[in-house]
Amino acid sequence: MFSTCRSLQTGLILLALGACSKEPPTPLPPSTPLVTAPARAPQGAAPADTVSSHINAAGIAATYEATFGAQQQLRISEQRADSRNGEYEFRGARLLHYSGSGLASAEPIELQFDLQGVLSLSKAGSGPVPPAELSAIRERAQLLRSHALAQKTSRDHH
Repeated sequence: MFSTCRSLQTGLILLALGACSKEPPTPLPPSTPLVTAPARAPQGAAPADTVSSHINAAGIAATYEATFGAQQQLRISEQRADSRNGEYEFRGARLLHYSGSGLASAEPIELQFDLQGVLSLSKAGSGPVPPAELSAIRERAQLLRSHALAQKTSRDHH
């Protein structure tokens, strides 16, 4: 009887050891992920946000289209009532470029500024842009920018 118990005991130990040495079954991958990654926007430029409006400031009536881009970029295309026009480019509050007609004359003007506001290009049809014209364009640029931002904020708020 002792040998039967001993063989039974040995058999149970071997059976237990065999059961312990089995690897657990591999879980099946879930059919749907538990967490989904947010959809990524295309790497191209973000869609531009555009505002169109009209303004009558300093005796100059105009319509304009302001295009808000990435990285605080703003472009304003102005059509004045006297058939003159102007293109303004900003980064944040800083005017970087102006091209178009003068405010006091129909003469074509081009102005370029660096990010600190220093004038780096001043071209008019007859030479550099006169200081009074330069000042008037800078003031008008800020006026148009402020008006466009107010229009955009008002539209986005509703």
